[in-house]
Amino acid sequence: MSIRRAATALVPLLFLAGGGLLAGCGGGSPKPSAERTTSKPKSSPAARPSAGPPVAFGQKTTLGATVEATTLSYKQPSVTGGPAAGPSGYTWASADVQVCTLASAKSRVNVNWKAWSLRYEDNSVVPASDKNDDAFPRPQYPFADHVVAPGQCVRGWITFSVPASQQPTTIEYAPQGLLASWTVPQPAASPGPSTS
Repeated sequence: MSIRRAATALVPLLFLAGGGLLAGCGGGSPKPSAERTTSKPKSSPAARPSAGPPVAFGQKTTLGATVEATTLSYKQPSVTGGPAAGPSGYTWASADVQVCTLASAKSRVNVNWKAWSLRYEDNSVVPASDKNDDAFPRPQYPFADHVVAPGQCVRGWITFSVPASQQPTTIEYAPQGLLASWTVPQPAASPGPSTS
C-alpha cells in the first residue's frame, strides 16, 4: 500500500474521531479548573449621565460638575461679505454661547469651537467651522483652546457653514463626552398671500 493511499484512508477516520471528541465538549456540567486566578473582579466605570431633552435658549445646563453652559441666540445668515460658506446653497450661521467654569471645578477647563455643533431634523450634524475670519460676528467665542479658570466665564459667537434652506433643530455642546442641547426657535412662518 502506498503512503498516499494510506493517508487518504486515514483522513476520514481522523475526521470522525475528532468529530466524536468535539461532540462530547458541548454537554454536561463543566469540571472545575485546577488553575487559580488572582485577578480582581472588574468594576464598571461610573456611567456618564445621559443628556436630557433640549432646553430653551438662555437656560443654563451644568455638565460634569465642572461647567455651566448656555446658548443665548442663533442667527442665519450671520455673515455679510467674507469668505464663501461652502458649496452653492450654503450660508454662514452663528450661535451666541457662554461657558462658565464652576468655582468648585476640580479639573482644568479648555474651551474652543470644536465641542459645538448644530443638529438637524434629519439627524445630520454640522460641526462648527474649522475656519476663522474677520467677517465672522464679534465678540467671538474662543476659536482655539482657551483655559477658563474656576469661577470665570467666556461668551461669544461661534460660526457654522450650513445649508441655507434649512434651520437646525438644536445647538449641541459636547465637551469630554458629555452633552447638552438647546432648541433653536424656528423662524416665524411668513404670512400667505392676502385673500382680499
